[in-house]
Amino acid sequence: MPIQIVDAYSETAFAKRQTGLLFNLPPPEGDREQLPEGVSLCMIVKNEERFMAECLESVKDWVDEICIVDTGSTDRTVEIARSYGAKMEFREWRNDFAWARNESLAMATKRWTLVLDADEELSRESGPLLRALRTTPADLCGVYVNIINVVNDPMGIGTMSHRLVRVFPTNPRLRYSNVIHEAIGLAGGEMRSVFTPLSIIHKGYTGEMLTSREKDSRNKPLLAKAYEENVGDPFALFNYGNSAITSGDHEIGIEMLEKMFALPIGPKMYFPLGYIMLSQAYSEGRKDNDRALAIIDEGIERFPADAGLIFTRGQMLARLGRYDEARAAYEQTITMRDGMFSQAMTDEEIFEWKVYFAMSVTYDREGKKELALECIDKAIANKPESLHLWLLRARLNDSLARYFEAEAAFRKAAELDPVSAQVELVNFLLRRQRFSEAIAMVEAGNDGDNAALIVDLNVAAARAMMGQQVGDPVPHLEAALRRSPGNGHALALSEELLKKRGDCATLARYLADELEAPLVLPADFVRRAYRLLGLGRAADALDAAQRGLALAPANAELNFNAALALLRLGRDTEAAGHLGRIEDSAPEVFPDAMQMRAALLMRLGDVPGAAAAMNMWIGSQHDDPNAIVTGAQWLVQNGARVEAKAILRKHAERDPRISMQLASLLLGDGDLEAAGSVAENALR
Repeated sequence: MPIQIVDAYSETAFAKRQTGLLFNLPPPEGDREQLPEGVSLCMIVKNEERFMAECLESVKDWVDEICIVDTGSTDRTVEIARSYGAKMEFREWRNDFAWARNESLAMATKRWTLVLDADEELSRESGPLLRALRTTPADLCGVYVNIINVVNDPMGIGTMSHRLVRVFPTNPRLRYSNVIHEAIGLAGGEMRSVFTPLSIIHKGYTGEMLTSREKDSRNKPLLAKAYEENVGDPFALFNYGNSAITSGDHEIGIEMLEKMFALPIGPKMYFPLGYIMLSQAYSEGRKDNDRALAIIDEGIERFPADAGLIFTRGQMLARLGRYDEARAAYEQTITMRDGMFSQAMTDEEIFEWKVYFAMSVTYDREGKKELALECIDKAIANKPESLHLWLLRARLNDSLARYFEAEAAFRKAAELDPVSAQVELVNFLLRRQRFSEAIAMVEAGNDGDNAALIVDLNVAAARAMMGQQVGDPVPHLEAALRRSPGNGHALALSEELLKKRGDCATLARYLADELEAPLVLPADFVRRAYRLLGLGRAADALDAAQRGLALAPANAELNFNAALALLRLGRDTEAAGHLGRIEDSAPEVFPDAMQMRAALLMRLGDVPGAAAAMNMWIGSQHDDPNAIVTGAQWLVQNGARVEAKAILRKHAERDPRISMQLASLLLGDGDLEAAGSVAENALR
């Protein structure tokens, strides 16, 4: 029977695609028994009092019954659930998510089932559509729902989305499998599913929630169990590899995903994401962007309509400095949005703003600030509450000497997040020599109770005063250190100031006292590790760096200090690993890190790894011809002639000096014909 689309969707592309039952669901076979009309919400929970009420509040008007299996709550979870009229069953946890899910499905009595986790909510606009489904005849076809994963990072750029089957007919043939990352399936057949505009908001990937739940430590043994029980199962390999890469274990991730792609099976829905994750592991883990790009190209050959693969290709090209090609990939991505209705694993945020942000990065790296700003404005139009995007807009306008627009953007950012952005605004005012306004903001902040903000504001004021040589920075440094005695930034500025003033006695006291001060922020641990390295206390320095890395695993300076400490302790392999985690987005550390990593890997016998690190160092020098020649010469001196020639060939057309160096190597190898050809081309 034809359906009536609820008003909120009556003019949408979704509505125009309807030809029969809601969501174009297939009509059931004539003898298919239909359960009573309605939607059953099925959940499994344990100690979810933080989110439980919000979850149930989002669905209470749209579902007909709430069926919950509790696996051992000791907080108010059960009380909250019962206050919403939930039917409760209690089970002892078996380390098996599929089993628990199926226990909840067995409680359902209505025609359709909706599955939610406690940290999820049905989006406001999806309620009427879900309600419309309750009377729709059911076959054995599932319903894809858009899962919007809100990563609550302070910059407001972490939202991601993908699609999962979370609504399906209530039928004993539809059950979950896999102890973790469980998936719904049809017993004895292949389950068909349709795409819909239904959406769920998932809040469980915020940094705070991941820490409080210790998801990583909880999931690892379950993932290992799933893999051991299903060695040849591509989905088990995908989940194990994906989770390993996400947690920073790139080598295990590469191993698992390469095993998955080597299986003699047809393409799966999750394969495109597998290519993306594998590419990321090669790029971030092994610093091999050429291989990362090749992996993405393999994925595109198999899945040419997947926008996520095209977008990732642009990212890899950008990392290789091929900015025109990167932007061409981004432009292609923009044209592929209509295909989202058939791509379950593509992040819809790509089309909203990520592609424009990525384009702005390429223009910025080329010094094309105007074009970068145009892209940021397009991104902000679709994501106006992103602190990160507003700060980028402010900085770009500042660099273009558009100070009015820059200030407006800094103030907008400060409205979104006073703690993170007010310091940026103070720094902007100080750079513009508007000292009275900036200091007034700092002084006003000193009366508040937000210690972190007060410290940051006073450090910013002190740094600006020292840079401009105006005013007295001492009161501000003292104000910062009173609230945070181990603050790395304040201590570094105090040391610099006292050295300039020749106040050796006060400096000695500061240096002694700071070693006993409590550490809070990653910068505090950076400072402590640096100090301990200077005192020759490598083991203590390593401990400080590792404690800081527990807070900020990607912090470049902490990884660098950890590597230095490990080198002094003779633990070269671990040192190389920490250096490999440092990204090119940390220019103050990255070049030295890549040179050290190259030398270490060469000493460890990993010649390809050493060459890759040297390639990264060359990239950090903006592919300067002198750097290319120097890097190649270093490789030759260390017995890596093949790798040296590969680097020179890659850049041969950039500068005659590079070609002549390559010709010299070829001549030394006795390849006179090739040497002559290269030299001839260089002299044209």
